[in-house]
Amino acid sequence: MKPIFNPTSEQCFELEGEGIYNFVRHKEVVDKLVHEGRYNEACERRYEAFQLLAEALPEDEAMPLNWEHANSRAAISILYGSAVDHFRIGDLEMSMAQLELLLECDPEDHFEGVNILALCYIATEEWDAFDDLLIDLTDKSAEAVVARLWASFERGGELDKELVKLLRTRHKAYYEELLLDEHPDDEAFRSDIASDRPSQRAEAREWWLLTEPLWSEFPGLICKVKTEK
Repeated sequence: MKPIFNPTSEQCFELEGEGIYNFVRHKEVVDKLVHEGRYNEACERRYEAFQLLAEALPEDEAMPLNWEHANSRAAISILYGSAVDHFRIGDLEMSMAQLELLLECDPEDHFEGVNILALCYIATEEWDAFDDLLIDLTDKSAEAVVARLWASFERGGELDKELVKLLRTRHKAYYEELLLDEHPDDEAFRSDIASDRPSQRAEAREWWLLTEPLWSEFPGLICKVKTEK
């Protein structure tokens, strides 16, 4: 039975589906695999679920999904999770495609996927696409400030001093994380990030661990920040 996209009064759709289109069930399986430490299997299962979603969505129009609807929210979560999986392994082309689809399915961007998408655009020198995102890269988000800082560095070869100041004063934990030589994924961090109210330091560490493969490939920004601290 194919999934049904039920329109709502909020100009979005509720993804109704059974069997292979029960994305709540897919997410439960993925979460169980992650909890058991079976990360490769979780990534594979998440990608398979993403493929089912991609095949179900119409090709010729955006289909914003209702975040308050359980199956729709689970589908959005799977889409974001798979994009992150591909980002982690350096498959930026796939990650970009998934994140672009994510923004169509979730215009409110509950996972703030725009910040990872911005990094992908910078790494692949998709500058027109990056410039289109700038309006969504706000000062309130540390990740967005880092993306803007990296973009200015890649384009001009120098650090934007105002963005450095903004990062250092408003997002101190992220600035200090950039300066560290070691970023341990230890028990203290894991306990902090899993708590109901994780500290900004833990959130900065989580962000670093996600983006570390990118900085290993493009070390220029981090080296420059450390040099001019």
